[in-house]
Amino acid sequence: MDRKPIASEKDRDAKRRLRFHNFWFPTAKKLISNIFNFSHEEFEAADIEGPVIVAINHASAYDPIFVGLAFKNKKLTYVASEHLMRTGLPGRLINRYILVIPHQKGSKRKRTALVMIKRIKKGESIFLAVEGEQSWDGVSMPVMPHTGGMIKKSGASLITYKLEGAYLASPRWSRSIRKGKVYGHPVNVYSPETLSSMEDEEIEKILIDDLSFDVWEWQENQPKGPVRFRCKMGGNAEGIERAVCTYPVCKSIGKLRSRKDTVKCSCGFSLRLDDTGRFDPAEPFETIVDWEACDRKLINSLLEKAASGAEVFSDEDIKLLQIGDSHDDEVIAEGRLSLIVYEDGAAFRIKDKEFRFKNISDMGMVLASRIVFSDESGYYEMRAKDANLRKYLIAYSMKEKS
Repeated sequence: MDRKPIASEKDRDAKRRLRFHNFWFPTAKKLISNIFNFSHEEFEAADIEGPVIVAINHASAYDPIFVGLAFKNKKLTYVASEHLMRTGLPGRLINRYILVIPHQKGSKRKRTALVMIKRIKKGESIFLAVEGEQSWDGVSMPVMPHTGGMIKKSGASLITYKLEGAYLASPRWSRSIRKGKVYGHPVNVYSPETLSSMEDEEIEKILIDDLSFDVWEWQENQPKGPVRFRCKMGGNAEGIERAVCTYPVCKSIGKLRSRKDTVKCSCGFSLRLDDTGRFDPAEPFETIVDWEACDRKLINSLLEKAASGAEVFSDEDIKLLQIGDSHDDEVIAEGRLSLIVYEDGAAFRIKDKEFRFKNISDMGMVLASRIVFSDESGYYEMRAKDANLRKYLIAYSMKEKS
């Protein structure tokens, strides 16, 4: 008796999502195609029997929309960052009209993989960004650990799907979107039988081989020259100080400011970002990849030279939130965030809260201004309005094993 209402409720949810998909799909496809100049190779995924995992290279926040439009006849369940469930009305709408598996970035919990396998066994097809993080610089990042094993255990077919140009259409750090050229296409299709005969590492290798992408090489190989991406509003450089933070001449951190197409340092340094995504002039950096390398070198030098107990860098007006299991959050500290170095490692400190790197199980970033991490005491988020929080993640990657 108890099961019938549950079944009918699930049926109602499924019908509501189907109506939403059928109603909005034509409008969304036309809108997204016009905004981004998006196109895709015709591919009938519905011809593949059973559930599929659509594995992509993660280049922009709009990747789920691009792929969803290309897979009209194969409804997808999206593995998405847990923070979406904490965005008020947008989160409620996503939960109501789209099938989502929330994933806690910055946590080593295996729950997401187990839920994915369970959903696939029930017949759902899954959208999966195998890097787990949206690219900061247009170059693919490593595949998430254990992804090969999860795909193998799922029993689903695997479709590797590549997005080209998406990074420059909406850089992770940017405050605007740009119209240029975005193209999506399948690379390969692997049957469950083929995957079952492979080792986990072999599956991860095909993900790397099929999906690795460098937008700067892509630009160089365009037959008519580099594609120009025009901002809908604002300028090309606005927001870039959320991705990069240093300048090699004055060796300052956090002194960059962007306006329109230009990023400047307080020391007087100025650099313009053009419509192809490259800096003009091409010195001291040609692309953001070069600038990131400078950041890492200088941050590593500061960490190595810092005396025990010293503050390496800091930012004001940071909020620290604790995240609950029901996607609720609570601000538990607010104010100055500092990176402190000790003889046995490093730590974050905000007010009376301190988190040692060696006790943090994992850490990641959400969007361009939130760090999420976990330790034995719980799951947390640090949130900034304008500060570059990425430098703390870079420091963690360098000092977590110290």
